[in-house]
Amino acid sequence: MTIVTRNNVRLLGNQQADKTVVFAHGFGTDQTAWSAIAPAFYDDHKVVLFDYVGANEKTAPYFSQKKYKQLYSYADDILDILEELALKDVIFVGHSAGGMSGALAAIQEPTWFSKLILLNSSPCYVNQEGYVGGFSQETLEELFSQMEGNFHSWVGGFAPMIMANPDQPQFASAFAKTLSAMRPDVALSIAKVIFYSDHRNDIARLPHPTLLIQGQKDIAVPVHVSHFMEKTIPNGVLSFIDTEGHLPHISGADEVIKAIKPFLN
Repeated sequence: MTIVTRNNVRLLGNQQADKTVVFAHGFGTDQTAWSAIAPAFYDDHKVVLFDYVGANEKTAPYFSQKKYKQLYSYADDILDILEELALKDVIFVGHSAGGMSGALAAIQEPTWFSKLILLNSSPCYVNQEGYVGGFSQETLEELFSQMEGNFHSWVGGFAPMIMANPDQPQFASAFAKTLSAMRPDVALSIAKVIFYSDHRNDIARLPHPTLLIQGQKDIAVPVHVSHFMEKTIPNGVLSFIDTEGHLPHISGADEVIKAIKPFLN
């Protein structure tokens, strides 16, 4: 098993370019989530796409509950990929928990990164005193119970709720497809790691210029979270985009591209 195989790594774009963009997907998707975004950067950048372990059938064989019991394990995988490809000063673009894993990787090896772009990411999903994460403990316990009881039935309800955009059902269908491609036990394990994680203190140690892109209406990441991250990350800049749902790179790709490009230049 090589790192490239483990994470299904693909190199695209301009291999002679000086700058490298690494795209990292979130829970329930894989690298195909960037299919409407990544080509916009092919001319001027090396582009790296990969799948987090457990995201699909290709990577599920490498999943271990013992190893992947915190987001730091996924951060380590990111660092493995960068080291394997001899990449430095990368621009990291990560969605949701995939973005938070990238932030943890950048904190560990700051010289390996130049900028970060976190799309609808959150350091903590559970409501706390003085902090609106979006989910109560009871809500999460019910969510996990539904996943465990009938995973594919749960996917059928979860996908359209998280994707939103009911007038464009093809987006929810696409999300349901990649979510269903996860092994149910692996999906449940990863979901618990993500939703119970709390990295609010960690992100205060992220030194890089960091663009926080947030859709206006996201049931998974309330606006409060974005403002918290902007206040906490030393060089964080918050940019709201006019999109609906938790996956704007799928449902509102043009808006996401327009937000990213000025930050890179």
